[in-house]
Amino acid sequence: MADGQKRSEAKAQAKARGESLFAFSDGKIHAFESRNNYQKIVMRFIDWVREKHNVRDLEKIDDQADELACLYLLKHMAEEKSAWTLSTYRCALRMFFQDRNLADSVELPKRRREDIKRSRQPAVRDRHINLANWQHVIQFCLACGLRREELRDLHVKDVYVRPSDQRLMVIVRNGKGGKRREVPVFPGRESAVLSQIAGKPADAPVFKRVSSLLDIHSYRRQFAQDLYERLSGRPLPPLNGRLLSPMLDSNAALAVSHCLGHNRIDIIFGHYIR
Repeated sequence: MADGQKRSEAKAQAKARGESLFAFSDGKIHAFESRNNYQKIVMRFIDWVREKHNVRDLEKIDDQADELACLYLLKHMAEEKSAWTLSTYRCALRMFFQDRNLADSVELPKRRREDIKRSRQPAVRDRHINLANWQHVIQFCLACGLRREELRDLHVKDVYVRPSDQRLMVIVRNGKGGKRREVPVFPGRESAVLSQIAGKPADAPVFKRVSSLLDIHSYRRQFAQDLYERLSGRPLPPLNGRLLSPMLDSNAALAVSHCLGHNRIDIIFGHYIR
């Protein structure tokens, strides 16, 4: 863990040294959410190695790391796991074994926008939650587009009115990669935010609980689409076909990207706006 360190700072230092930033990694994990996800992936891998290959000694697993990682990825490719999932699996194993070339011989499927399934259609979990009981969280998400863990860590003192223009703002103190950002609340949706902090002390969490069954990413995506249309004054780009420059408003997309904490236009067009 690189506790308290920002990945962006490590990336800037690498750039200053003249190093390539393609698939950049400083060999550290900068967010506890990433650590938890990687740890789960690695533990499932270790269990699979022990069960299917009867290799129980960790030193022996280290010796066979590349072969076992390749077999593990091929198994999940046969199960038709998404390109994003497979890439995350390999990244986790590379981090664990401290080998950036691990399983290089396995050609993973390309990540294509049309193959994205996340938050694009009803999920099984939607049948197990009464969304009417969670409208206060949903409307809050549509007002500022925060991630699940950002909602969890948000406190009343993190909501304020910006003196320069009287805009209602939400501060994310420790977003993905340890980044801090300030998100302007979507115009006209201020009441969804103010209603959740009214009468609460400054150090109180905004939400005591956010159901794990809520599809927070879908509300983040809706926020991004609504904000892009408002800032650009244009309709959303078509779902299919190539994106052409006349269809796009890069400045609006960059502003949306900053609000979401990505700062990359390609992610906004590929995962949110389309």
